[in-house]
Amino acid sequence: MAVCRLIQGTAKVSSTCGCCRTWLVGLTILMFCLEMSLGESKDDTKDASRYSLEPGAKKPGKQNDSPYGVFTQIADGFYLTDGRQDKVNPQAFGGIIMSEEARRVATRLRYLSNEEIGVLEMQGIYDAEKNEKEEVDEKAKLLQIVKRLHDRFHNYLQVLNTNKVTVENLYRFHAKHPITLSLDCCSLPLRDLKSDNQYGCRISRRTSCDLLPPNVPFGAFNPGRNLTEVWRGNMQYFPSLKWQYFISVDGVHNEYPSTNYHHVDTDCQNIHDLQHSEVFLSTVQPWPKHLVIIMDHGNSLSANQLVLAKAIAKHLFNIIADGDMVSVLGLASKVSYPREDRCLPHTLAPFSLEARLLFSKFIDNLEKQDTATNHSLGFQEAFEIIENSLKTEGTAILENTMIIYISRGLLSSLTEAREVMEMIATHNSRTQHKVIINTYAVIDDGKPIMYEKSFMQDIASQNFPNYDVQYNHDKPPPKGTMMAINTTRDLGSTVGRFYLSFNNTTPTEPVFLLPVSDLADQALTLSLSQPCFYEGSVVGVVGVDLHMEDIAQDITYYNQGDGSYAFIIDTAGYTIMHPSVTRPLKTSFQPMHTDIRHYEYSPGFERIRTKMIRDPEGEQILKAKRQGNATESEPEDKKFAKYIWKKLENSPYIVVIKVFSNNPVIIELKDAHLTSSADLMYHRLDLLTTDNIHMCMHMKQVATLGMSSLFLSASSFKEPYEHLSQQETKRMVKGYLAYLKDNTRLIANPGLKDKIRDDVAVISKINSNWLRRVKAGTLDDFILRRYIATPSGVMSMYPGTLLDRAYDPTKRMWFQRALEFPAYVTMTAPYLDSGGGGYIVTIAHTIFEGRQPPLHSDWDQVMAVMGMDVTMGYFYKLMAENIPACEQPNIRCFMMDNQGYLIAHPGLIEAYGKGPLEQQHITHKEPLVANDILNHKGFVTKRLCNRYSDRTIQRFYNFSTSLDVTLTNLVHGEHCSRYQIAAVPGTNTFIGIVNQTCDMATAFCPCSMVDRLCLNCHRMEQNECECPCECQLEMNFCTGKLLDDEDLNPSCHPVPEATYLALVDSTVTANLEQCFKVNCEERTSKLDCLGVVDCEWCQSQPDGKTPLTTPYCASQRVCFGGVVGAITPYGDQVRFALEEEESIVVKTTPVGPVAGGIMGCFLVLALGVYCYRHHVHRNNRQYITTIQENPNRMSHYYNEPEDFEIHEEPGTGHTNIVLASFENPASISPYRVNTSYRRPAGGDSDHGYSTMTPHEDSEHASLPCLEPLIIGKDRYKPAPYPSTKTPTIPPPPSSTSRRSRSPTPPQTRIGGYSTIPEQTSLPPQTVLPNTIPEASNSILANVQVHMVDTH
Repeated sequence: MAVCRLIQGTAKVSSTCGCCRTWLVGLTILMFCLEMSLGESKDDTKDASRYSLEPGAKKPGKQNDSPYGVFTQIADGFYLTDGRQDKVNPQAFGGIIMSEEARRVATRLRYLSNEEIGVLEMQGIYDAEKNEKEEVDEKAKLLQIVKRLHDRFHNYLQVLNTNKVTVENLYRFHAKHPITLSLDCCSLPLRDLKSDNQYGCRISRRTSCDLLPPNVPFGAFNPGRNLTEVWRGNMQYFPSLKWQYFISVDGVHNEYPSTNYHHVDTDCQNIHDLQHSEVFLSTVQPWPKHLVIIMDHGNSLSANQLVLAKAIAKHLFNIIADGDMVSVLGLASKVSYPREDRCLPHTLAPFSLEARLLFSKFIDNLEKQDTATNHSLGFQEAFEIIENSLKTEGTAILENTMIIYISRGLLSSLTEAREVMEMIATHNSRTQHKVIINTYAVIDDGKPIMYEKSFMQDIASQNFPNYDVQYNHDKPPPKGTMMAINTTRDLGSTVGRFYLSFNNTTPTEPVFLLPVSDLADQALTLSLSQPCFYEGSVVGVVGVDLHMEDIAQDITYYNQGDGSYAFIIDTAGYTIMHPSVTRPLKTSFQPMHTDIRHYEYSPGFERIRTKMIRDPEGEQILKAKRQGNATESEPEDKKFAKYIWKKLENSPYIVVIKVFSNNPVIIELKDAHLTSSADLMYHRLDLLTTDNIHMCMHMKQVATLGMSSLFLSASSFKEPYEHLSQQETKRMVKGYLAYLKDNTRLIANPGLKDKIRDDVAVISKINSNWLRRVKAGTLDDFILRRYIATPSGVMSMYPGTLLDRAYDPTKRMWFQRALEFPAYVTMTAPYLDSGGGGYIVTIAHTIFEGRQPPLHSDWDQVMAVMGMDVTMGYFYKLMAENIPACEQPNIRCFMMDNQGYLIAHPGLIEAYGKGPLEQQHITHKEPLVANDILNHKGFVTKRLCNRYSDRTIQRFYNFSTSLDVTLTNLVHGEHCSRYQIAAVPGTNTFIGIVNQTCDMATAFCPCSMVDRLCLNCHRMEQNECECPCECQLEMNFCTGKLLDDEDLNPSCHPVPEATYLALVDSTVTANLEQCFKVNCEERTSKLDCLGVVDCEWCQSQPDGKTPLTTPYCASQRVCFGGVVGAITPYGDQVRFALEEEESIVVKTTPVGPVAGGIMGCFLVLALGVYCYRHHVHRNNRQYITTIQENPNRMSHYYNEPEDFEIHEEPGTGHTNIVLASFENPASISPYRVNTSYRRPAGGDSDHGYSTMTPHEDSEHASLPCLEPLIIGKDRYKPAPYPSTKTPTIPPPPSSTSRRSRSPTPPQTRIGGYSTIPEQTSLPPQTVLPNTIPEASNSILANVQVHMVDTH
């Protein structure tokens, strides 16, 4: 580590000439070589880990005196230092006493909270309101949820049965009069389709369409046209239905509503192999299947045959159902496995989405070997895996056990065929000769394959007599299937029918599948399916896809105000919905299916989980701590949890409610009345344009300054999904307002929850206070908006603003942070305002239940959270005005939150022409300070949590807000940068000051430059600095538990949701003026311009490096981030030609530095060669990494795509579980360094590390058929050369330029087939209703662009 620090420090020397810097680098490398020579055999990581101590701890050993502190020698050449800090010296910072400055900042923040936001007045309003304590009957709530969910499934199962009966009747008719007329989905014209938010793409509800395989049999049953009316009727009765479909045994796929799949990154001719393919197999063969898949990659396979073999294997992964038992082997001269662990090489493992990803990656990485294939060894390993499974699961698995062998079948000797058959006969006799073998011979057209096919056929039929192999059994060996495959087209009709060899009877019951991402819009859907029969034979499968937002709405929006929550699991223990999971409406990628034991992280829960799955209903108590409040110890009566559960009839689901009190009591407002009905205005200003409301544009949002607006989120309604899915009308809005304004309580409820009216009546009373504050106008230049939100989802905002309907204030970071620190003034890290205000910080504070003010405590029930959005620059301005030393050279002042993310820092306000300022951590900007404060015992703690949705372990920091002293440099610490840090009392923030006295740095915090992978995932020491990062979370596929018990960490908090800009018709905004007019050009100094809404201090030319001769203040559209003409995240930048401010001066290059540089480079090269040779010859060791080198370069500013060559892999398609969804933008994590971070393709890293923040770490996000404009922490990229009036948005990039977001195995690209379109003649249709094409509707979809992190 010392050498690493010296190298890092050398790189930071900026005041030294180029020649000296080069020589210094050479000297550093020489020291590195010496250290390697003296002690290379020692493992520094093990030594450091072995002797890791808490800061300040003592270990017996020899004490050495040092002018920098007390060192304890505990090993040869290894020392630990004590934790003493220098005496706090205000004179080092011009007499500044940080504790006093912290109290002064606290007073200012408390003023902003109490006066500008109105916390004191709002608390007084609640204290004056009547409220009552009510006992919560959680059992009654549980029964209510169960009944609603049961009724919902009853309706959908009724729809499914109606479709089943209709298909079976049509097939009877088809047996006499063929029903065959088709309407190809791929050929549907775009003009006949209409954009529909419920589907996320263009569809037509007036007709169904067909996905047809290339080799569909002549006269195949195709009932699509006759089913259209039935499906349309179902949709009218149950608008929450998504897709309805029928899949025949011949592969004909009827889909309603119709779409042409042009929005999917796959050739439409291959969609039939992807859409609902796992649904079909799970329905016709729901019994657990036990499969061992062997893929040959020996030297006998040509390049084309290897591609075919991989396509076959991956197609099998696409259609195998969750719960099947699977093992995968790679076979050449030796056998290889997807992962060397205690599970996969030895036994069959339950198949899952995670297994699909791992197996697909394994197959992708198999390369042709130079050795011959050992066929016998492959079958020996396969049978041993089956035999090991027999020992643990019993002989029941033999009824559906199969070995699938994918090979060319070429033998290396004449006797090898007999050896293979003897191996099969010997091992299959141990399984009672019940193991079926299917073989797939990959062939090249035009090459002789007679003997290879014969050998593969003999294996499939287990033709032992043909090779004189003895077979001792009464029954003949089971017959498998051999197929010769020479194309990746239509694998569904060949490989996809492997299950026919089992010859099982198909049950008639409906099948429930786990939630998956829809192929159309990546939204989570739940599939129900049921087989259709004719004279006892299966003719196909009917299915319906349901919106998970609809299914889980009672769980997602469950909120009683007492901290309790609800979740759903299935009878296998998988989590269907849980508060730790992002609500389905905001899920844009496929989350991993996770057992409930991981989300409910408490000792003893395993016992309760067993009872939940076994017993139809029950109740259990478990000692557990409630997460959330970080300011006080939890009361004794809330230190345990009670689980209450009940199973749903006729479904595999279990509903559970978890409460944290034996007799839960909540505070409810009673009979609250509006003081004036004029103070209430719904946020849908676009529907109230004729109601004498003066509208204006508040940056990019439709707003009004006359009063605050009322917003009701989905959780405010009894039917949340219905509210989200239907279009609000003016009549509906007036119905809401009439009900809410009715103090007589006589008007009928329009569908709101009971307590909403009281919440609205109380929070609307703050409107007059906000109007008074705005008229006072003391801080209007820096404040964008004020708001208040209740846990029930009611929100009031000033200025009155139109919000996106899917917005939920309770899911935002400011709301969650306030709940974590009740009674504190809490602040968020800077983030991009979706309303166009640039980078902002939210100040928030809780409002408690009504009682006498002195009696309030942190554990009182929170009735509301108030917040205010303030420009990021205001907080640096606040520090600079209160601490004049902040503006001096070499002095840096900063403010950070309780996780170490910077709120104010010089690096956040300087010209930053290359990216965002969100999620900048102290380890990025002040690595020397970060290294030192980690050794202050009790101040900072590294923490871990598991995010199971993408299988990552998040490492993050937590800083103690109870700090009551001023921290400064440790005695032994870095003295090149003197610093002082103090907690801001009553807040979740800290302020600090740094005096940089030299340029040589000897400490740093490693940060990956290309992703968020940690430097060493096998080590985490509390006193070692590293940027917030993540590691891969590996699961044991056999047990469903963690692969490493040391990874047993709490589940991460839900990721705060991104905000969306509400879409408004252009006719509404056409003539609206800006609500506030700020004359930026009138501000002549940097401090005067700093933090003003929509103003930036222009200080750099368009190159982002050359400073302006005369800086000036202008709109952020002119110089976003201080760079003239810089592209804004909103795409509204103003570009113009800059006059040359300086003449070009030609300078000659000095000869001395150049010569010195050349000599230095030569020395570095020589030393490097010497070190390498010395290292190799001494140890003869080689470092081998299992992580692929990242083939993608770091993206340019704002993710401008490179021209990638698209390599399509045949057969890499997928089903409804869209693996490519991992290329989609992820929700923002509070543990992330860079909110735009995504995992590189394949989930791997090149392990490049820097001492600063990751450079340009982002990727393009895939865009479904239609999305609203997403800003916030996900931003869209503007056109390269946009017009100053109407900037345009380029189309989304190819998926090959994207990177996945998690370290899980890489996803399979959907668009993987290389096909030649074919046409199939079908007989005329017997019954065909008329279809009416819909009117076309063109849209311009915005493309999403993510942030790029920079220094």
